[in-house]
Amino acid sequence: MKRFAGVALLVAGLALSGCSTNPPSNEASSSASGPAPVQNANPDASVHVGFILEPTGLDPTSVSGAALDQLVIDNVYEGLTRRAENGDILPALATSWDISEDGLSYTFHLREGVKFHDGSDFDAADVVATLEASAAEGSKNPDHKLMRTFKSAQASDPHTVVVTLSEPNMNFLDSMSTDAAMMVPSDNTVDLNKESNGTGPFTIGEWKTGSTITLERNDNYWGDPAGTKEVVYHYYADQTAAANALASGQIDILTTQNTDTVERFAADPAIITSQGTETSWMTLGFNHSNPTLANKDVRTAIRKGIDKDGLITALGGNMVRVGSMVSPGMAWWSDSLNDIDSYDPQAARELLNKAGVENLSLNLRVANNYDSAISEYVAAQLKEIGINVTIDRMEFSSWLDEVYRGGNYDMTMVLHVDPWTLTYYSNPSYYWHYDSAQAQQLNKEAMTASSLAERDKKLGELATFVSEDAASDWLYSPKAIIFSREGVSGFPTNRTGSRFYAADIQVAR
Repeated sequence: MKRFAGVALLVAGLALSGCSTNPPSNEASSSASGPAPVQNANPDASVHVGFILEPTGLDPTSVSGAALDQLVIDNVYEGLTRRAENGDILPALATSWDISEDGLSYTFHLREGVKFHDGSDFDAADVVATLEASAAEGSKNPDHKLMRTFKSAQASDPHTVVVTLSEPNMNFLDSMSTDAAMMVPSDNTVDLNKESNGTGPFTIGEWKTGSTITLERNDNYWGDPAGTKEVVYHYYADQTAAANALASGQIDILTTQNTDTVERFAADPAIITSQGTETSWMTLGFNHSNPTLANKDVRTAIRKGIDKDGLITALGGNMVRVGSMVSPGMAWWSDSLNDIDSYDPQAARELLNKAGVENLSLNLRVANNYDSAISEYVAAQLKEIGINVTIDRMEFSSWLDEVYRGGNYDMTMVLHVDPWTLTYYSNPSYYWHYDSAQAQQLNKEAMTASSLAERDKKLGELATFVSEDAASDWLYSPKAIIFSREGVSGFPTNRTGSRFYAADIQVAR
């Protein structure tokens, strides 16, 4: 067993070559590429940030959704590791870790002097309890699936935990930065849907449902204090309302955009536009438990029936084409993915005829926080090849109950933001109900690979396979564009669809 100092791990994982790591300290914050740091920052300032999607609850151990992750991960709750904006894995509640030669044992060395929001001390017992709870059969943790290789956790002493895996897992350290590892006290009695009890730089203050959630600075935080006294997350019904709030000064930062917003603020000298990178995909999901959609020819016809370039143009062009659940710049990206099932309406009609499908009617059930123009475009395109689509827009909470958990849909549309969503095609119980032995084998080979190069090769094969199998369709990957008013800095600009680290934000006096 070896230890290397000062090495940040890629989010993709560490080559399991019998090495261990001692990454840089957590005081090294995520790299931000927005405006230059403000001069003479006001530590007692409030900063206001605009979002579209509001969380359905506050408990990261049981509530699904990117909106909650944006609010609480690394801000309110912390894992053993932390995912930086550029994808590196940094220390959080673990200062370092050792990995055994066979990749089955991780020894985490815990940060000392850390307190939960209720004043209790953080120690190894909390780590063991948190990991066991998220890995337990029947766990409601939204990232329970990431704990599939977890076997056991044992406290060697109050500040050391040894985690044993059932098989090597190249993504295990990244899993320790997700909901599966957001630490809560082993004897927690707090209702986490009403108040917070994490270790992060903020606590949760008032939640005005349908309007705002306030993060309040935790003055007992183990690390550097947050740059502002409070961060107020504002939630808006649509892009127009959010843009108006930024223009009027109600908010300081806007994290979402559409064509009108980009054009509007390009001409506004009071607004600064920052562009970053994103790993997210507007996914047209198929319910594979539907006998018609279990037919590959039907799924392929749907893919060939939608002109993705036309959709991107119609939406203003602030997106890129993707042919699978992977984005340009990711190690397993290939330009050839965009050639799979490219737009060909005549071929789509022929495939439907081959499948013996006539007058096909399908529902498209989508959360109403997404631009209706997207689902309407899809429906119009599919009508041209003989598929009648009924659009059913609903509240996101209803979508979670009826579609994500209930499986009551034919097609759905959702912006997936987890950079590892590609691997979910190996999980038949995920809401697509896609059950492919080949996808499962490729994912297993990727996760148990002996090197990053081999892992990336297998993930590339998985991305190609699920595309050729028309497991889903991928309409586009949005560009990351953040708008801000002058005098605000330190906010993230990359991958903000899944995380929004707010502790580095500063406001000028």
